This record gives sequence, structure tokens and C-alpha cells, in this order.
Amino acid sequence: MQKKYPDIYAGDGIKWNFSKCLIGRDGKVFGRYETTIKPFELESDIKSLL
Repeated sequence: MQKKYPDIYAGDGIKWNFSKCLIGRDGKVFGRYETTIKPFELESDIKSLL
């Protein structure tokens, strides 16, 4: 997809409506993950927030 639509990937904004964000208990953004990241790949980050 990046080769087909390089302008979508320019900059650091949210690229697609399937981007994922993890929010800590303090309400701050812990991490933001692009659409290509599968939910199971976030397991270690999620565990660190528990």
C-alpha cells in the first residue's frame, strides 16, 4: 500500500482510520501503531500497562 499511495504515509499524523493507540492509566498516549501492526503484536506493550 505504501508504494501505491506514498502520500498517505508522509508526515507523522494518523494515516488511516484503523490506526491503534494505547492510552495509559494516567490518560496519556503510551503508543500509536499504524494499520500494518496486528493487535497481537501489541501484547508486550499492553502487559506493561497492566
